[in-house]
Amino acid sequence: MLPIGVLIDCGCVLFGTNLGSAISTHVPEKIKQPMNVIFGIAAIAIGIVSIIKLNSLPAVILALILGALIGELIDLDGKVKTAVQKVLAKFNFKIQGNQDTYMRFYLLVAVTFCASGTNIFGAIYEGMSGDYTILLSKAVMDIFAATIFAATLGRAMNLIVIPQFLILCVFFYSAQFIMPLTTPEMLNDFVAVGGLLTLVLGISIAQIKQINAVNLLPCLILIWPCSWMFSLFM
Repeated sequence: MLPIGVLIDCGCVLFGTNLGSAISTHVPEKIKQPMNVIFGIAAIAIGIVSIIKLNSLPAVILALILGALIGELIDLDGKVKTAVQKVLAKFNFKIQGNQDTYMRFYLLVAVTFCASGTNIFGAIYEGMSGDYTILLSKAVMDIFAATIFAATLGRAMNLIVIPQFLILCVFFYSAQFIMPLTTPEMLNDFVAVGGLLTLVLGISIAQIKQINAVNLLPCLILIWPCSWMFSLFM
């Protein structure tokens, strides 16, 4: 079975990226900045809606705390940033403006497209049912988001589609193995953690508070055992 929804979502990000790169010189800064804030606020709203679906608040909080601790201890953000910088340099992509500011925003955008709770849940759902409605809805939003982000980041954003496609395909093709080992409650907690991550990304993109979202990624894995553990006592 082909991951149609995954292909559509990735294709929309590619389209938006190249459109945004092409018109970047014609988009004034006074438009770019407010639109980034708007998409940040939209991400916050999506995150809040996802968090509401949680089943076990203690499990979600524990996964978030442990995930953040692991991310900080191994300096996941720094390692990913160094790896991305090397890849960008290898492909001769130009970094405009302050390099640290550019890389911080690049990683935020990468996590938004690659590790969004909605994207991952959509890939799992399509893998189980063949219904790609969730990813199709996300793809529509991703066109506009990619266009605005690419107006700042340029064509280097094309590289984000590679890990996005690989990550979503892993969840798509492993859905048949994941679902028998999970419960609806565990899945709801996973969506809630993804919502928290999306909320953090929105806060950072809207420049309300800069948070190293990459360091929170381990919580997407830890939520499964945490949710299962708390289900034993509920």
